[in-house]
Amino acid sequence: MDAADPSSIDALLAAAQSQFAAGLPARVSAVEGCVARDAWADARRAAHKLRGSAATYGFAALAAAAAAIEDTLLDVVEPTDDQRALLAGHLIEARAEAERAAREAQ
Repeated sequence: MDAADPSSIDALLAAAQSQFAAGLPARVSAVEGCVARDAWADARRAAHKLRGSAATYGFAALAAAAAAIEDTLLDVVEPTDDQRALLAGHLIEARAEAERAAREAQ
């Protein structure tokens, strides 16, 4: 493959996207783990990273779910019951999107 050949670049990008997608469930698990430990700042940071990387690799639905998690946790010291319920829904959505992306990458 010639590195200047657009098809080579496309193949490399597709391989990188596929490899990234395979690891998405683990990235969501990291956010879930932070939430389970009530590590709210860590959960927000992990969601922020997931949001950016998912968007960069073209996983818009997962990026949106991660953004919702991050937004729910902005300036939160201890989430209210309503915020916890929102967070649970966003985590379910993120998990589903991550698993879908990983399946499609196989």
